[in-house]
Amino acid sequence: MKLFASILTACVFSTPLLAQLPETRIDSTLQALYKQHEIAGNVLIAEKGKTVYTRSLGYADRARGIVPDAQTSFQLASLSKTFTAIAILQLKEKGKLQLDEPAKKYLPAFKYEGITIRQLLSHTSGLNDLQMFEAPYMADTSGVFTIADLVPVINTAENSIVFAPGEKWKYSNSGFGLLALIVEKVSGMPFQNYLAKNIFRPAGMMHSYVNTPLIAVNDAHRAKVYDYLNYAPWIWQKADSLPQNRVEYHNLMGLMGHSNIISTTGDLLLYDRALYSHKLLKQATLQEAFQPARLNNGQLAQTGWANNECYYGLGWCILKDSSQGKVVFHAGGMAGAVTIMLRNITKDQTVIMLNNVTHRGTHEVGVNLLRLLNGREPAQSKKSLATLFARTMITKNPDAALAQFNTHKTDTAHYYLNEREMNILGLQMFYNGYAVEGMEVLRLNTLLFPGSANVYDSYAGALKSSGKVEEARMTCLKTLALAPGHAGAKKMLMELDQ
Repeated sequence: MKLFASILTACVFSTPLLAQLPETRIDSTLQALYKQHEIAGNVLIAEKGKTVYTRSLGYADRARGIVPDAQTSFQLASLSKTFTAIAILQLKEKGKLQLDEPAKKYLPAFKYEGITIRQLLSHTSGLNDLQMFEAPYMADTSGVFTIADLVPVINTAENSIVFAPGEKWKYSNSGFGLLALIVEKVSGMPFQNYLAKNIFRPAGMMHSYVNTPLIAVNDAHRAKVYDYLNYAPWIWQKADSLPQNRVEYHNLMGLMGHSNIISTTGDLLLYDRALYSHKLLKQATLQEAFQPARLNNGQLAQTGWANNECYYGLGWCILKDSSQGKVVFHAGGMAGAVTIMLRNITKDQTVIMLNNVTHRGTHEVGVNLLRLLNGREPAQSKKSLATLFARTMITKNPDAALAQFNTHKTDTAHYYLNEREMNILGLQMFYNGYAVEGMEVLRLNTLLFPGSANVYDSYAGALKSSGKVEEARMTCLKTLALAPGHAGAKKMLMELDQ
């Protein structure tokens, strides 16, 4: 398969502030990540509201060869939640609702009386995520759900509530959908219109809007969304056209409050400034939003990823590490859109990253850019040895991949090895044009994890598909020796013995 050669575009602005900015390290870090297929899209860094660094990487539209620029707009994914939180807090300032009132007061049909608006904002309500839509989706796989469907779905789903309100922290997109519905009920305006009138326009965000399949917006500058093959990340695929993403991009795309705001890095900087200048909320209200929520037992609500632990406030995350200042932020992640906006409110520093490729490491990169901005070393995360092995198999050869694997397998400080990840990579490669390489990944996995029935089962399936009947039969027997009741292995063995 032909390797896809992408291009890099850059705009670096020289300002007096660059004397204090370790711009060279930031730039070299981003270039290295781009070459490693770990970043794309637009990056903007500002200090005290002044842009000190921007860079555009990859493509806004690969098919047409269009590269991103300052006008390119991106799906914000869950970064959109901060706007929903601001809307709710604005209504609170106007005396139209109280945070500790039950959501049911504004949504009478909602049957869970103990859930408050504050708990929805802080992900402590006990509401499950969008898994609740599984049954209605199965009833109509062509339908597009909207926030009007939320209350009836939550009321009837068996798995709506996973713990008592305030007992724990659990991310809930459905909770933010309910908040959008409350904004509509209290304001008397469609959610998208409320945001336009009360947030986007006051902040000067003329390139920001809500977009769903039911709210069409003509935007010539909108970036296309891309997924990539983990074993061959230079191959981009349209994320919204892939069958595995259809539920996210069709059935659930009509929801609002949790996602589906489109914006630019420039508009988000205007948003940042509007928060500082109190155009949107009073300082006291912002301080409340930027304080960690407390659970019923008094503990602080917390979450995080990789090297970054954080608390959760009212629609905003707060980094636990305050050694470089108090940092509030929100991230977003979905197929074809990985985003983050970090605000060091002690030093008035802003890092914005909008990525139109599913690079899940974007969030950690954003935190590291803030560290570099403050003259600190970036935090290092462990790399996937399975991914490294699979990619080297394709770009070089099996011998080079195995030699590299053996070199790094004992370096557990910098690399990790996951059985399931290795298995998935092998299967994806085997059934998508890299049969020889995929088979080798699956074979190696049986040597690395000889106690796992699953790895033998996957390897047996690949051997069977390759016509290697006797090898497949022997591998099936190994699966059954480890898991005597394995139905898939029994069925495969019967087919092989026919």
